[in-house]
Amino acid sequence: MVAGLLNRCPSWVASPTPDQNYLLARSPVGTRYIFQALSHLSALDSALQDVLSARQAHRAEGVVLILLDQPQGASFSELAQAHGVQLWTLADMDYLVMAADLESNAPLAHLGLHTQQSSATITAPPAAAEASSTTSQG
Repeated sequence: MVAGLLNRCPSWVASPTPDQNYLLARSPVGTRYIFQALSHLSALDSALQDVLSARQAHRAEGVVLILLDQPQGASFSELAQAHGVQLWTLADMDYLVMAADLESNAPLAHLGLHTQQSSATITAPPAAAEASSTTSQG
């Protein structure tokens, strides 16, 4: 289901990994993500280690764990965040559905996924640019 929704968003490509355990997705800017949905919260720590291994094996830059229930306590959320893992709940999945329905990446950007190149550019400061143009004229 997640792959189908992502594939409806502009320039996203998503498919299950060969072992069918994870979803591998590439954003419009080429960032690779591993997605996994967890229905049971009993073994979160081992699931986190497994998905971190999958991230390395599939050379993904980001990891998204979709939790059907909210984990009790903040310790797992803090541990996941320390490893750069995004935790989505069913409420966050609404943004993915919205993105697919609108064929827009804006809801995915709201969730923290990389959807467009940074607009920051490196240029010479205006004073340096003026100084170089006056010295080349004289």
